[in-house]
Amino acid sequence: MNTQTEESIYSKIQEWLTAYRETSKRVQKKRLENLIVVAMMPIIKKIARSIARRAEDPVEDLVQAGAIGLVKAIEKYTPEKNPKFRIYAGYLIVGEMQHYMRDKVAMIKVPREVLELALRIKNFSKTLSEKELEKLTDEKVAQALEVPVQKVKNAIDIDRRRKVISLDEIVNDSENKASIGDLTPSCDYDEFLERYDMKIELDDVIERLPADLKEIIRLFYYQDMKQKTIAERLNINEMMVSRKLKKAYSLMYKYIKDSEVSE
Repeated sequence: MNTQTEESIYSKIQEWLTAYRETSKRVQKKRLENLIVVAMMPIIKKIARSIARRAEDPVEDLVQAGAIGLVKAIEKYTPEKNPKFRIYAGYLIVGEMQHYMRDKVAMIKVPREVLELALRIKNFSKTLSEKELEKLTDEKVAQALEVPVQKVKNAIDIDRRRKVISLDEIVNDSENKASIGDLTPSCDYDEFLERYDMKIELDDVIERLPADLKEIIRLFYYQDMKQKTIAERLNINEMMVSRKLKKAYSLMYKYIKDSEVSE
């Protein structure tokens, strides 16, 4: 997603959030909530992939956790306290993913030898220069410490998972100052999953879109394609994909608002 498109989507999201706060109809709130999740899903997936740096990391689980964090942000967002929704939502998205990773690691009993190896790797790394660290591989670490490479990989992975961001770490920008712990509601993860079915319920709205816009939305959201890939597949330029996305979101919002009047 290019910067211009991202800014445009965030602008629309602010409009949808206002409508979310103003309507008292539960069905409309749910649809607007899901529309925001659809629009921000590429961003959630990007964050998930940055946290899940190894192939065995549960990217899809992190995406779901991030979506739950976003829903929490939508429900609790107050522009008076947090003028920038993208920053507030980002805290909760990351916080929920970190909660998931922390809970996952907590269920794993780490053998003493793995912890000791992780410490040895850390101490070994401290003796290297920046250039040496840049070229450092698991294989080189294993050779230097005279241990199997798979053990090195396991120790590094477990150690990284144990170092998920502290809930007491302060996050700042010019208008917000709070800890992720303050911003992330205390709530049992499984309990929240039972309360929210994260399956998107916008199929009826998407079905009403013109065929070309419907295809763009399905490729971008459901198939997780980048705008450049969509442009190549549909034989159009990337700017056209961006415009069609904006138009699709605008129409989806209009359909939701129209249905509010008729219900």
